[in-house]
Amino acid sequence: MIKLPGTALEIEDGRLVYGFANLSSLFSVTGGLTLSQICEIAGTELTTVQNWIKRGWVAHPENKRYKENHLARIIILNMLRNSLQLEQIAIILRYINGSADDRNDDIIPDSTLYSHLCIIVDKVVSLNITDEEGIKNCVSDALTEYSEPYEGAKEKLISALTVMTLAFIASEIKLNAERIFKEIIE
Repeated sequence: MIKLPGTALEIEDGRLVYGFANLSSLFSVTGGLTLSQICEIAGTELTTVQNWIKRGWVAHPENKRYKENHLARIIILNMLRNSLQLEQIAIILRYINGSADDRNDDIIPDSTLYSHLCIIVDKVVSLNITDEEGIKNCVSDALTEYSEPYEGAKEKLISALTVMTLAFIASEIKLNAERIFKEIIE
């Protein structure tokens, strides 16, 4: 079992490539999730998510219900916050998708972005790719069927996903270093 990145959920090894599909069934019956459900999935505090909404990093819920893109954005923020400052993550997300409250300026839905990120992370980790060029190649491979809404959107997405992948890898390395350090001092 492994943790689905940015969440508190454990999934079977090999299911990481399904990305957000691991979570989409939660929405088919409910019409949206409550804040407490979102926080339980992401493994975050209610006040943390409320702060992210207040800062404009996550869209406001619709009738106190959170949709797929809300959850995906929260998971992405949570996934990267161990290695990047939250404001940096918000800048990357705005670079890709503009305002969190306006879906019309998105070049990719947040749930699809998260799925691509999971596919890329799975490949990068399994092949032990750590160099920028190798990661960019994995990102490009993951986006072969991406249809850009305007010229240059795919290049923006490649740059952002490269940063996000490097940040995730850095976070994993940091967690491993902290675990080993803890073993040393105990």
